[in-house]
Amino acid sequence: MFVPMIATPSQCVYAEEEIGEIIDEELSNLDLNEIEEVISNLDEKTKSVFGSESFFDKLYKIISGDFEESSASALEYIGNILFEKITSFLPIVAIVIAISVFASMIQGLKEKNNGNSIAGVVNFIIYGIITIVIFSVLTKLIFSVTSTITLIKKQMDVVFPILLTLLTSVGGTVSVGVYQPTMAVLSSIIINIFVLFLLPLFVLSCVLTLINNLSNSVKLNKLIEFLSSIFKWTTSVVFTIFLTFASLQGLTAGSIDGLSIRTAKFTLKSYVPIVGSYVSDGIFIVLAGCNLIKNAVGACGLILLFATIISPLVEIIVFMLALKLISAVIEPMGDAKCANLVSGLSKNMKMLVAMIVSISFMYILLTGLVMCSANII
Repeated sequence: MFVPMIATPSQCVYAEEEIGEIIDEELSNLDLNEIEEVISNLDEKTKSVFGSESFFDKLYKIISGDFEESSASALEYIGNILFEKITSFLPIVAIVIAISVFASMIQGLKEKNNGNSIAGVVNFIIYGIITIVIFSVLTKLIFSVTSTITLIKKQMDVVFPILLTLLTSVGGTVSVGVYQPTMAVLSSIIINIFVLFLLPLFVLSCVLTLINNLSNSVKLNKLIEFLSSIFKWTTSVVFTIFLTFASLQGLTAGSIDGLSIRTAKFTLKSYVPIVGSYVSDGIFIVLAGCNLIKNAVGACGLILLFATIISPLVEIIVFMLALKLISAVIEPMGDAKCANLVSGLSKNMKMLVAMIVSISFMYILLTGLVMCSANII
């Protein structure tokens, strides 16, 4: 009759202590200088969302289970950022609406006094002032998006080598062979497509929206729609190709590595006499410790990504909603050109959101695949 072996409490404590020693040793061997430098250059707000000023401290908290990150705290951070961005854009909303009210008053004087030429000049000046106010914010957002994408690339360049090293240590050699070129493609080619092609496409679309509303004789609606279609198709094609390649190759490689690890364990136990079982269990305790560190590094990387993108994303979304509000308020005043300009720019803002979300989702997917690869527990 087969009697299952049940570990005693002392054996469990011994195993936990052994895994703890292995984890401490592996952590001491990790080179975290580059990622620590990245975190040290972050602003205080981003560090507060990350929850630590040191990647190692955050990593150790996750491994030990001594961290208190929750959805409530994340929502609190988002709420604080949201309130800050709303209050920062309120003066701009008030200025643009006030200028539009003044333009409406000028329009009334024109109809009363037949001052067509003077009113036309004043309307053109007001249109220019509104353009300057809005485009000054747009310029800031463009630089913010560029710096955010650059920072995401820098994080990938320092986090993924650590992940792949740990993946190799737990036997995921096939997966590493897949993820190394995939990571290189994501961190170079795809990000360059977004920064060097899609971002200028957004700027061009905004400029054409401005020109399109300067005069009734200028008709650029179809060209603007064409540029928007190019942006959507480029994003969709890049996204689809990356997801298909990374998912299929990553899942296949992960299955091969998992089978190889279990085969090695079976071979040690079955064909090495006397000590085979002990050696197998000892090796897999080491692999379990390395695997825990690997997944904790991936989790830290994702938390750092969230802390990096949350502020610019909220800022873009709040500004987009502010433009929609401005357009809705000034349209009844009869200022069609300004209303159409602001409405068109609010639609273009979706491009900036799509850029950050797309790159972040690719990063999340690749990190998740690495974390799931060669899991032995």
